[in-house]
Amino acid sequence: MDNAGQAPPSQRWRQRRSWGMLAPNMLGRCVLTVVTTCTLDCPDRCSIVCRVEAGGIRLRGNPDHPYTRGFTCAKIRRYPGRLASPHRIREPWIRSGEGFRPASWDEALDVVCGELDRVRRDDPQGILWVRGAGSMGVSKGALDYLMASLGARGTRGALCDGAGIAAVEADAGRLDMNDPLQIERAEAIVLWGKNPKASSVHTAAQVSRARSRGVPVVAITPDPSPVQDLADRVVRVRPGTDRFLALGCCRLLLDSGAPFFARDQAANSGAFEALVRSRPAEEWLEACDVAPADAQAVAALYGRTRRTATIVGWGVQRHPYGAENVRAIHALALVAGTLGVEGGGVYFNIPSSRHLTRPRPPTSAAPPLLLPALAQELPRARPPVRFVWVAGSNVLNQAPDAKGLAKAFLRVETRVVVDGFWTETARHATVVLPPALWLEEEDLVGSYWANVVGVVRQVVDPPEGCRGDFEIVTEVARRIGVEFPFADRDTWLSACLPPQCPDLETLRVRGWAPLPWPEVAWTGGFAHPDGRFRFLEAVHDEPSGPLPLRFLTLIRPSVLHSQMLPEEQPRPLEVRLAPSTAEGLGLAAGDPVRVAGTVGELEAVVRIDPLLHPGCVAVPRGGWVSLGLGVNEAVPVLVTDHGETAAYYGATVRLELGGS
Repeated sequence: MDNAGQAPPSQRWRQRRSWGMLAPNMLGRCVLTVVTTCTLDCPDRCSIVCRVEAGGIRLRGNPDHPYTRGFTCAKIRRYPGRLASPHRIREPWIRSGEGFRPASWDEALDVVCGELDRVRRDDPQGILWVRGAGSMGVSKGALDYLMASLGARGTRGALCDGAGIAAVEADAGRLDMNDPLQIERAEAIVLWGKNPKASSVHTAAQVSRARSRGVPVVAITPDPSPVQDLADRVVRVRPGTDRFLALGCCRLLLDSGAPFFARDQAANSGAFEALVRSRPAEEWLEACDVAPADAQAVAALYGRTRRTATIVGWGVQRHPYGAENVRAIHALALVAGTLGVEGGGVYFNIPSSRHLTRPRPPTSAAPPLLLPALAQELPRARPPVRFVWVAGSNVLNQAPDAKGLAKAFLRVETRVVVDGFWTETARHATVVLPPALWLEEEDLVGSYWANVVGVVRQVVDPPEGCRGDFEIVTEVARRIGVEFPFADRDTWLSACLPPQCPDLETLRVRGWAPLPWPEVAWTGGFAHPDGRFRFLEAVHDEPSGPLPLRFLTLIRPSVLHSQMLPEEQPRPLEVRLAPSTAEGLGLAAGDPVRVAGTVGELEAVVRIDPLLHPGCVAVPRGGWVSLGLGVNEAVPVLVTDHGETAAYYGATVRLELGGS
């Protein structure tokens, strides 16, 4: 691999030749039309009509699907370009000196299986596997089955949503919410830390349609610019302090009589009211830097109708007290009487695991390592990790303290990475195995937003040198002599279907199947044994951090995670600042700056955003470390109060004039 992170010329030639082999299957105007399901790590879980034509692959949203409704996002529309990209890895590669050399599958698997078998015979706890959601689908779970069968270590915690899940579970007894179609029945909508235009285009469309019908929409965020055209009012909040605004609104509602508050729905209403009344509303609002008029408008919205839908973004829980933030918002929704109501409810997510089962091996895995703290956990693991397998995750780019994690990763003797591109994680591997991608293999996928199972269809062949994750895992199991009691992929997929779902072949004809969960959650009480809600009873002050500005690493609208090709990553990196922040630092638009964190630094240029909260720096996440765009090089290891989630937004930085 050369210094630019691209494959050598010999591989780029092979890539073009390999993709060209698909051409004979694409003769004629349209040789195939298939209904499939997107496997991106996205709540919308689009049903896609895929047409394979002479000119390539055409994707559009399925008009017959109740959630997709005939349109989809830019992430999906650009996906065929990933299949054909000259940057794609189309054969195994083995590290050789400072670079890599191509290898056959037999040679690569000989290395992988030889090292894996050697380590597991010494001590299986010396094996670590990291599987992310870069590509969803239950066939990917075969890796979990194999590694757990070996007694290897996995990971615990989350880089995404664990704090919010823990918060909802603490309050309600399990993770659940109304069917998202209930948003159509809302009489008021609150986007709390949610930018649906970037994270859920169908939710954004629902909000736009509701607003056109006269439904009032309020957005609460430290970053108003992306959502100002979706809302009638945008309330700017200091980063990480959403809980104080929620409790301030609770105080305003209680002081006005809280007409919809059914105190007997909760087991600890008295303790919660004591917390709310422990500070006057003004003090709660001062803690979150929200003007009284804005808070009064939010409280009035909640006090007007029980059909207020609160859509909570995952960024709210990526702070040191992220679970408290979600619990306080959840509490406000209960005080306002919106839970268990058509058109109301709090929308965070649902467990996709309730849609599809996952076969479990007889052997249990070893104690896992904490994923958000992997940069610290990996070097001190005992016994030491000697073999690591990474699939579906560019963890060296996406996890906190990316530079420290890369150093720890390189100390592991054997590093197997299953990836289709030269990501930061692949660049640090010992062996790189190229997988089949979406549209090149069969699968099933659940949703963490709607109660539906979608079928994933193979519409084109993968390149000759690429194999599906399932086939890679089963071949490794065969070579090292581990029983894998599933004859083929379809046997595994069928074993993953729940009893209330059609069989695999029927599902492939239909394209998807709805599952029988209530459209309105909590109508019969909550999931605690007594059927009652649990309020939070204490909150913590927001930590200030060692450096002056909060570092908000925000989702990009056009890409997911780090799934970008090199040419799709605009350079230089742009950081947004409020005008007063820039003025205080003597900076102007276009100035080069050094963004210095506690574990690393980045070079960027300044962009002025008049709506951004002055206490933060905002930057798009997902850019590659190898291109100087890896924002997690400046993000230290921080873990949320509950749910063991990466508290990315707790990172603080300072800005210095300079850079190139």
